Amino acid sequence: MKDLRLAFQRGAPEGLTLTGDVDADWANDLSDRGSISSYVYKLAEGSDKLESVALSSTEAEYIAGAHAAKEAIWLQRLLAELGMPNHDPSVLRMDNQSAIAIAKNPQSYNRTKYTEVRHHYLRSKVEEEELELEHIPTGDRVADPLTKALNKEKHSKFAKEMGVLRPA
Repeated sequence: MKDLRLAFQRGAPEGLTLTGDVDADWANDLSDRGSISSYVYKLAEGSDKLESVALSSTEAEYIAGAHAAKEAIWLQRLLAELGMPNHDPSVLRMDNQSAIAIAKNPQSYNRTKYTEVRHHYLRSKVEEEELELEHIPTGDRVADPLTKALNKEKHSKFAKEMGVLRPA
């Protein structure tokens, strides 16, 4: 692994669109049944153990989405300060359709009453049109290697998509 490098690509500032992938592995930690969440952006990545115990995979994905939303807004502001403002909403790709539905239409999900208010940050950023949620099939989540072990082929594919390459 010592021969891996992080590759940066130059792009046109006016064409900059911040897109992220988010994933959560529900109740994966055997000691406390905590969930592992991750998010990946082309400019930054992060992986965290969720502070809250999620009661379902939907809630774990929703909480992970809230963490990724905070990172997206921070990155938007950083890029604006660097002279690369983006006026379009950032895209956050998730595989859990229920979590996407809760963020887009909270009235139809009464069970979210027990989700801590701070996790509804994702919903507020979608409503304010600062974020746009997009469904991505489970097998295409770039954030997967940050939450679970994968076979070598998938791990290599996603590492390459994150910009982690072997020298030529």
